[in-house]
Amino acid sequence: MPETWPLTLLADKLKAGPPLISEICNLLESIDSEKAFLELIRMFLPKYETNIMREPRNRRVYRFGYIFGQVYYPLPLNTECGPRDLINGLPVELMGLSYSAYHELDMRPGYLLLLSLVIYPYAGDWRDDEDDCVPFDPAVILPTLKYKPSVSDIDWVIRLVHNLAIGGVWVAPMGFSMVKVAENKIELREALDTPEVKETICRTLLIAKRAGIEAGFSSTGRTSQEKLNGARVPLLGMVRNMVGVEIASPIPAAGWRPEELHRITDGTPYHGVGDFADWVCSETGCVMLDSSFDNVHFMEGMSEPVFKWTRQNVVTLTEQWPKVKCIREDIDYLVEWLEADQINNFRELLDFILKRNPKNAEDTGGHGYDPWEHFSEDIESVVRSIEKVPPKHLLIIELANQIPIKYGELDYAEVAERQPEINLAIAEANVYGAHTIQAVDALIRLQGREGD
Repeated sequence: MPETWPLTLLADKLKAGPPLISEICNLLESIDSEKAFLELIRMFLPKYETNIMREPRNRRVYRFGYIFGQVYYPLPLNTECGPRDLINGLPVELMGLSYSAYHELDMRPGYLLLLSLVIYPYAGDWRDDEDDCVPFDPAVILPTLKYKPSVSDIDWVIRLVHNLAIGGVWVAPMGFSMVKVAENKIELREALDTPEVKETICRTLLIAKRAGIEAGFSSTGRTSQEKLNGARVPLLGMVRNMVGVEIASPIPAAGWRPEELHRITDGTPYHGVGDFADWVCSETGCVMLDSSFDNVHFMEGMSEPVFKWTRQNVVTLTEQWPKVKCIREDIDYLVEWLEADQINNFRELLDFILKRNPKNAEDTGGHGYDPWEHFSEDIESVVRSIEKVPPKHLLIIELANQIPIKYGELDYAEVAERQPEINLAIAEANVYGAHTIQAVDALIRLQGREGD
């Protein structure tokens, strides 16, 4: 049977007239990218070369993406993507929960309800280990300060502000800085969290007020300790507003660990809560679900992280895609179910978890329930599990062995050239590293039995 063609394509073929000069220029300029695109087709979709290339030029990448998604995994392509955009890097959709997304809490109600059950996933993150720029509220201290500015102090501040240009910064050696934001206005931008700094800042604000200079502070933040102590407080507050204080109050301050939620809910009508916790803590074992745009490396000049078109990368992501899809489906089902009747359904889920794990209901400390505390009761299963763990050859080790040594160090030029490939290797290593640390920590804490 002869090959059939769409009528729209036939109409395009029958159009007469000289080609546009701009089209000729675009065609000549895109020869290299079109050639690279054809090589990409022959590397990953050789059987579909004719199917793809017979499409109009502006639809070939779309066709490639559609077929690639059927054979490997879905590519996150948009209709504007051309050959040059495609060959620049392997499109990968990163779906991990980022630090900023967790703290902004701009999520669907079902996600917030499930998130309230899970431990804080960013303990030890450098953003929590540092104080905010102004980790206190000067307005709270001012009324308690017994200080009367002297004439010399007022004159000194007036001269200081006058001599500063707008945008100029005054850095006080003891640990704070102010910026002149307008002709007669200064603003506190950074400060150390010490009693001496607090008192000096408040004195400066009082002096400025007496001198007729407007003084303020851009925002007030928290100390690192306050961040750690209150990491889940805003989230739990939102959940209390959503379902009521009576329902939400039994939620432990620390939440549950992923492995514990797996033990409680796997194989029950609430299956998927453990998968959600794995996703929150970046412990699914899937690059797409464990990586976010917050924690990957970016190539200079690119707005998104770039992965290299290599067979290893494609194979890795393709092997993980069924698991990614399954986890996403489980989470979506749970979210839809909770949102259908969030008060009653969340009460039902929380009651089920608390009945299966009453110990953690009493735990309001800075850690979750320890799932390894009684693991020695079934030590044989631990041994059997360890024996079944297959060897894992990490891509980052292979890359380290492949990159040549120059002047006693890795060849920087080669590293830069292979940076997109290294991105995927780092993400994979982070996932397996987190699992390894977790397993080692669990084994260290196992209690030996008499006679072992």
